[in-house]
Amino acid sequence: MTTPGDRHSVAGAMFFLAFVSALILMMVTDAAAVNMDVIPSVRLQEDWQSNVFSTSTDEVSSFGTRLTPGVALRFTSPDNVMLQISGNYEKVWYYSSEAKEADYNTWFFRIDSTGGWKLTPNLSMLPSVYYLNTTNSSRRTQLVPSGDPVLPPVTITNFGNTKTEDFGGAVNFNYLATPNLTIGVSGNYGEQRFSEVIDNTAGSGLTNSTTIGGNASVSYLFSPRASLGIIVAGNHQTYENAPDSDTLSGSILFGYQFSPTLRLDGAFGMSNVRQNEAPGIPEQRTSAPSGVFNVSYASKSFTAQVFGSAVYSGGSGFGGATRQYTAGLSFSDRFTREWSWNLSGTYQVSRSAFVTDAINLNTIYGTAGLSYKPWEWASLDLTGNLSRQTSNGQFGDTLNNYSALLGVTIGKPYKIF
Repeated sequence: MTTPGDRHSVAGAMFFLAFVSALILMMVTDAAAVNMDVIPSVRLQEDWQSNVFSTSTDEVSSFGTRLTPGVALRFTSPDNVMLQISGNYEKVWYYSSEAKEADYNTWFFRIDSTGGWKLTPNLSMLPSVYYLNTTNSSRRTQLVPSGDPVLPPVTITNFGNTKTEDFGGAVNFNYLATPNLTIGVSGNYGEQRFSEVIDNTAGSGLTNSTTIGGNASVSYLFSPRASLGIIVAGNHQTYENAPDSDTLSGSILFGYQFSPTLRLDGAFGMSNVRQNEAPGIPEQRTSAPSGVFNVSYASKSFTAQVFGSAVYSGGSGFGGATRQYTAGLSFSDRFTREWSWNLSGTYQVSRSAFVTDAINLNTIYGTAGLSYKPWEWASLDLTGNLSRQTSNGQFGDTLNNYSALLGVTIGKPYKIF
């Protein structure tokens, strides 16, 4: 259990992890063999929102303008793995007089990689980091990296008209002990902070929290297509003014390459969560099957992903462990040189692990877009989003939010080395 004075610095943790990752890359990678591009960009869009305050009653809709300047650094290794560090700032102005108080801003930073970055011929690193600070919880639902294979499963709950600050970071190290045997070690850290709760549709009781954990794995490549192994993981969740909890799990790892373009990865096993004893609150435990899976397809112009998980999560936002089920998919296709489309969606069910009828949320989010890129440095896109959240517990009611937007993005990569 923590108090406000025990809060960790989200920004400090984020920049520390980014600094360490960059330092490791510089120390052990042949810099002469790495390509680096800087990509400045600016985006301007006009959009319509059906529920600018993210409330369950008295919805207010409005047209608005969004301006998003950003910059990215992209590193490409000799084996064509790309690692990108990016950041942007969003400012939104609504036109309706009833919606002026809903104007918001968002900071978003991201570190991700298309694959393991080789530090030595036998050792590779796969990082994934995000930091999100926004005064619009619907925007949070859109930006958190749901389905990321490196990060622990994230919570897509819409917390209403609430300022939220989220940080998540994980890094996987894989060591090729023999041509067929891989040893893996991973660490993760996450924080969730709330402030300025104006009209929280999820109800009172939002609680700051911190999660830290890691795992170790051993896997064996039985054939060029199939691998099998084991993984053990542990996480410690700390809540402000609420009992801490610990999660332990053990799973069977598996992977199968159906073809050069189609791959399945997953882990299935058992998890145990314990809520620690606190004054007036006894220790509690529960166990359940757990697992994650990810199916990915990638050809020259078409990519697809289907993912799912059933886990215990400490990031519900309500100061307690939850049983969380998530399923999602995403598709993208560049069907001509100038035209492309994308479609994605995520469905999540969150149930309290220990408190009866307390945190029971069903959230669905989807987006679809069509993009036209007539020039190398500019693109136009038309996008629609939908979000629906229901609750049968003590928190909140039904929340709906729909949006449509037309935007233009200007940006171009510049080669540094």
